[in-house]
Amino acid sequence: MRKSIQLLLTVGVEGDDEPAHDFARRAIAAVRDAVKVGRSRHPDLTISVHKAIEDPEATKSSTPS
Repeated sequence: MRKSIQLLLTVGVEGDDEPAHDFARRAIAAVRDAVKVGRSRHPDLTISVHKAIEDPEATKSSTPS
């Protein structure tokens, strides 16, 4: 029997970056790459990232003033 589920994840990504760089874009790419690499451990499952966006509220609260 084929089954499907949609999961909601909250993923935090931290790292050093230049002030002028788009860290959200870099972090989203890193998460997509991590999912792609992780799929090799579960070849019988299809895992895809449908949407990855920055959560401005979470980013605002974790950014030092």
